[in-house]
Amino acid sequence: MNHLWRIYLFFCLLSLPALPALAAQVMVAFPQPTITAGSVVQMKVYFHNEGQSPDTFIIPEQLQLFTEDNQEAPRILSAFSNINERNVTLNPGQFMVQTYNLALPSDLATVFSFTLAGFPDSTYTTLISPPQAIPDQPTTSVVTTEKTDKQPSIRDLQSLYRPYDANFSPHEPTYFVVGTDPAKSKFQLSFKYRLFNPSGSLSRSYPWISGFHLGYTQTSYWDLAADSLPFEDTSYKPELLYLSSNLNFRPSWLDAVFIQTAVQHESNGRGGDSSRSTNYIYTKPIFALYDESTRLGVMFSPKFLYYFNNDDDTNPDLSDYRGYIDLEVKVGKAQSLMLTTNTRFAKKGTSFQADLSYPISRLLGNNFDIYLQLQYSNALAESLLHYQERTEALRLGIALVR
Repeated sequence: MNHLWRIYLFFCLLSLPALPALAAQVMVAFPQPTITAGSVVQMKVYFHNEGQSPDTFIIPEQLQLFTEDNQEAPRILSAFSNINERNVTLNPGQFMVQTYNLALPSDLATVFSFTLAGFPDSTYTTLISPPQAIPDQPTTSVVTTEKTDKQPSIRDLQSLYRPYDANFSPHEPTYFVVGTDPAKSKFQLSFKYRLFNPSGSLSRSYPWISGFHLGYTQTSYWDLAADSLPFEDTSYKPELLYLSSNLNFRPSWLDAVFIQTAVQHESNGRGGDSSRSTNYIYTKPIFALYDESTRLGVMFSPKFLYYFNNDDDTNPDLSDYRGYIDLEVKVGKAQSLMLTTNTRFAKKGTSFQADLSYPISRLLGNNFDIYLQLQYSNALAESLLHYQERTEALRLGIALVR
């Protein structure tokens, strides 16, 4: 487990698209003497360092529970907590307790069994009492619960009706950066959605299928110098992607090796002579190193592309400008400064982009969870519309995911 938390911490640093994971061993307990279906209850989660040296654990704000309560299919419940300090250092044998609020469906069985996401071998069982009506009320649809220290939040209640929210996670970086030439401003948003329930029967029989995701990335080039602030061009990139778990067959000196592969479509959504579109299959091995003593991490990820069904009318030679090989390198310190570079090799020339980011929360008393981002780009085919042109730009802005 000591080895696993270091890998997870490194990928939090690099914002890689990985499933949520915990480093510590955990134990779940309900402090209430009775638990009532249809109520919001407090759940105590104990995080325990079973290693031989002090470790810094990342305590999640949200936990997922996969129920096994004789329904037709397992359900996903989400428990939430207000985390004051996400990074907690525990000495060997030391533990901490975090309280989570869990909204229970009203139709739970008498025996409530669940598995905590990330710990498939840990199953917990507790007794559930049926919903109880409040006396002297005209309806029996209102239920009572033991009074807790915290009233349920909107997320507590929404988890009853939106149990799949936790399947969403970051994909590529999400940012908004303004150019020193405002006509070259840019923003990007990206996310992915996990298709298979990792605690479902299929994933238990074939664990590898939980790596399938639907992904979406949108990159827009915004001319902030023009009077009407028009968007010069936008690339829409839906994809079906697969992200492997950490591979076991790797050299001992490597902390992690992942494989990401996808079928992706890219177009700018225009018609006529301005239309641009292409499709490609890519494979992206990801190699990661992390040093525990310095908290420094390095990631290398070459990307190999194969184009198909390219639009031969409006962008027949796109691959000459985009190329078939990208190389992404990330270097940084956990919860601190990080440099990301991306180099593309193409027949018409090499393209380069560098992003330097720093968490603003470190400058503002841990109150503002965004990054300050500086981006330099010198690239061919940065946008689809002007793919035969080279763009050089220096941009400054903020990032939500780096």
